[in-house]
Amino acid sequence: MKTMKIISTILCIGILFSSCKKDDDSNNIETQGLLQFNTSNPLNSGNTTTFPLKSISTNPPLIGDTTITYTTSLKLCVGDVWVSQGIVRDGEPNNMDWIRITNSTNTELKLFEDYSFSVIKIPAGSYKSVKITFRNVFYRYAQLVSDPSVAYELLETMGSWTSLCDVNDTTWVQANYFGPGGNHHLLNGIFESVSSGEKLGGFSIEADKTAMVTWRLYAGATTPCTTYLIDENSNLEWDCGIDRMEFDCPPELEYMWDFVVEYE
Repeated sequence: MKTMKIISTILCIGILFSSCKKDDDSNNIETQGLLQFNTSNPLNSGNTTTFPLKSISTNPPLIGDTTITYTTSLKLCVGDVWVSQGIVRDGEPNNMDWIRITNSTNTELKLFEDYSFSVIKIPAGSYKSVKITFRNVFYRYAQLVSDPSVAYELLETMGSWTSLCDVNDTTWVQANYFGPGGNHHLLNGIFESVSSGEKLGGFSIEADKTAMVTWRLYAGATTPCTTYLIDENSNLEWDCGIDRMEFDCPPELEYMWDFVVEYE
């Protein structure tokens, strides 16, 4: 009888412990929500008649020492996108935890507005920063002002206009880190501001809600920059690393990027 009482006590303790453990496990389940990351080019948003984009196999000749065009889009390689609840701050180290929201690293060039990202489930919380990687080479899409049916696909690099260009270049440039204080690069492991106006105000991830973060080219401007193609060697061809560009942009087009946050 005494042995039976001991066994019964042990079983009761085991059941109680198991019940407590299940309660602890349920409390430790991480709350998650959905993030939809998008790109947008307002210059080409419902405006394809004014600023048509098309595949360009061969560039038409330039029309003189200076060819006047409108920039309509960029064809570039966005490798990966990360988000963080930490805040990118000028002069501080990158000791933040990052969550990659891309399934795999992209290595192909696409028009900016053609990028699409899968909806991803991430831990709930307040997110303050975004990290984005780019390949070095890209193409600028431009239209001839005097004849909008003439379009150019102009090879460039992320560096100086005097940098040598190679269409087969597969190198990556420094990642861009966006936060409330603007866009930053890392210099010797420390954040350094490169554009204080390219800000991410932050977004919240909550259970049963979708945060939609739209990354906009030219910070949402709807009027393009006038882009002057300067033919330095007078051969009527665009030569990346030799020829150069000058820009006349409307007041609304002050920054390269911005982010708009919505919820559903």
